Amino acid sequence: MSTIHDVAEKAGVSIKTVSRVLNDASSVSDKTRAKIEQAMQALDFAPSAAARMLRGRPTDLVSVIAEQLTTTPDSSEIIKGIQSVCEEFGKMLLIGETGGHPGTAGRLVADMRERRVEAIMFATPHHAHVTIGPALGATPTVLVNCFESPARFPQIVPDDEGGGYAAAQLVLKAGHKKIALLQLIDNMVATRLRLQGFLRAMREHGVRPREEWMLHGALPIPDAEFSHLEDAIDRLFASADRPTAILCGNDKMAMRAIFILQRRGLRVPDDVSVVGFDDFRLISEALDPGLTTVSLPYREMGALAARYAFSGDAVADTVRVPCLGVERGTVTRPAKTKRK
Repeated sequence: MSTIHDVAEKAGVSIKTVSRVLNDASSVSDKTRAKIEQAMQALDFAPSAAARMLRGRPTDLVSVIAEQLTTTPDSSEIIKGIQSVCEEFGKMLLIGETGGHPGTAGRLVADMRERRVEAIMFATPHHAHVTIGPALGATPTVLVNCFESPARFPQIVPDDEGGGYAAAQLVLKAGHKKIALLQLIDNMVATRLRLQGFLRAMREHGVRPREEWMLHGALPIPDAEFSHLEDAIDRLFASADRPTAILCGNDKMAMRAIFILQRRGLRVPDDVSVVGFDDFRLISEALDPGLTTVSLPYREMGALAARYAFSGDAVADTVRVPCLGVERGTVTRPAKTKRK
């Protein structure tokens, strides 16, 4: 790699003059500056982050330390949101994956701080409670899709309680009263919060939730998350008293539920309305009809986290980003209502 010495020799100037150009000093003439810049371009010279630090200039490096985020297709939108703001501010994004190992997280933090990153963002693929153990010093830090209690940093999370409310509203406003809830894994933060939102919406509409219709459609089984889903749907439709709408924990579950219902001769939405959660476009827009769902604002959360990280004066607080209903084609009025 070319050095500052090479640039000075090619431009026919002193190393000190090249240094002044790198520091944007006004004492260098336009003609000399142009000559040095041409030499840099010809030599493919790029000042290192270490050199920028020695000159007291920002490194323009920021980092994301993620837990299996880049390998999770739907939640990788968080990275896209962060990257969009990095491009706006002229920052270079470094990404480190922990694989869920605390020791790896500590090593990555130390490595990022050694590179003098200007901010560190921690991100998880699912809404989760975390404990940020590694020493961060004065490095600005933001949590994305995760939170500590109490908050020590800005933490950007989805409003899952509001999302559960929005999902229920999509079918309640269509006139459904016989509503089933197929939830995510029992110990997930999102599962608890969305259930709260669902129950609040039901109370507001004066509809009594049926406990036997509030089931878990997903299990904590690696590579077999939805192995129980077919049995759960069989339980919902085992008698003539059956739900007219099903709210699913995510779009992947909703897609599988639709296929199971169709194999049983039930039409969606004519016989059963189905709502997903995430608005994972590879599913929600690919299904026919398109899947009515609730957006999980990953990209917005990533972008907001980056803005907090770059602001320099963000306070420790929890920001909840709205999860909004997205109406497509899998919700309609209950069949009996339409025949009136």
